[in-house]
Parts: sequence; structure tokens; C-alpha cells
Amino acid sequence: MERRWVALTTRPFLTARWSNVVLLTFQARDDLVRAHLPPGVEPDRWNGWTHASLVALEMRDVRLRGWRIPGFAAHPQVNLRVYARQRSHAAVAFVRELVPSRLIAAVGRLRFREPFRAARIEAQITEGAGGVSAAYRFGLAAPQYHIVVTGSRDSAVPPASSFEHYLKERTHGCGTDWRGRVRAFRVEHPPWAVRSEVSVDYAVDFGAVYGPEWEFLNYSTPVSTIFAVGSDVSVYPPQMDRR
Repeated sequence: MERRWVALTTRPFLTARWSNVVLLTFQARDDLVRAHLPPGVEPDRWNGWTHASLVALEMRDVRLRGWRIPGFAAHPQVNLRVYARQRSHAAVAFVRELVPSRLIAAVGRLRFREPFRAARIEAQITEGAGGVSAAYRFGLAAPQYHIVVTGSRDSAVPPASSFEHYLKERTHGCGTDWRGRVRAFRVEHPPWAVRSEVSVDYAVDFGAVYGPEWEFLNYSTPVSTIFAVGSDVSVYPPQMDRR
């Protein structure tokens, strides 16, 4: 049966500034990526490979329907995501999204059915003449893991044909609603500039944080490290599959 997609509203439900976005990307098995996608949504591929990214970022000036909500306005997030092709859209699906607030995690799970979980997360951004450093420390009970990246102060927008563009310019986040129907959030932001000469140090137990099926990432080497400046972002309510 042909799918009919219905946009519930044309106004964003969330606006924010996403800053100091770090993406550590790994090759991942097709079947593992597919297991985290909604029915009918296919894994996206780059040169035949499927991927997963550990993403850390700062969310600032967060507004819901234009309102700043106490406890929501500014916080870091660390998530693990996989890459999908939802209709013609470059999409992602989340394995788990860590936030430093039980309230935010509960709203994300109950209202939007996204895999949020409360965790301990600390972010520290340092700017100097020699560059910019972002340090994210996190863990389920204590901030025992870390991602620390350093990049030059200068930045540039990679070409649309690049691997960096493929990874960071994702227009939709997909999942299912409580009735099992596919839904997709649309995300709008200008193309992100990325810092050059990036170095990274990280220590994460992927199996403990994201599930035993991801433990192999403990022994994998990232195929890409991106340190993006970020921008203002608008997230729109989901389009629903009305099959």
C-alpha cells in the first residue's frame, strides 16, 4: 500500500543553538544498523558501508513553542546514532540519547518516544589563540567517560560531495510512535562549518552505555572525526505515516 505522509504542523516545536558538535564515526554492520530503524526505512551507505556516530554537543537557548522552559534552556547531550534513508531524505535514528536531566529524559521518552536516558554529563569549552577545545565527560552513574577534541580557530564548510557533509547534514530524525507508525522529525539548519586540524582523545565503554551489541566499538578506530561549530536549529513536529 502506498504511504501517505502527513505533516502535523508547519511551525517548529523546538528551536535551539547547537554548538561545539563532535562526531566520532565508526563503520557498523548493516544488520546492526537495520535493527535500530523503523519498518520500511533503509540503512544509508557511504561507499557501500553503514555507519554509527557518537555525537556530543551543547544545546543552548532551547525553546519549546517559543518558550524557554526552566531546566531545558541549556544542556549538553551525548548520543549514538545510525544513518538511514527515509524516503528521499538523509535521516538518522538514535540508539540512545543521554541528557543530564531526568525531566528532559522523561519528556523525550513519553512525549516523543525517543530513547532518552538521564546521565551525568559535563561540558567544558576552552578557546585560546591556538585553537578551540571541547571536553565532554559523561556516564550513567558518574562522568567516567570522556571525549576531548581540539581544533583550529578557523573553520570552513565542507563541499556537499564530502564524507563530512554526508555525516553532519541530516535533515530528518526517524522512529516510530506508540502505535508503531513511522514518523520523521524534520531538522533545519545551515550547513555547518567544521574546524580543521582536529585531534581527539576519548574513552568510552560502548557496551556499558549503549548495549552489549555495541561493545565492538571499544576496539574500533573512528573513520572520521568532526568538530563542527554548529548553528541555530529548528526541529519540526513529526510527519506521520498514515498507511
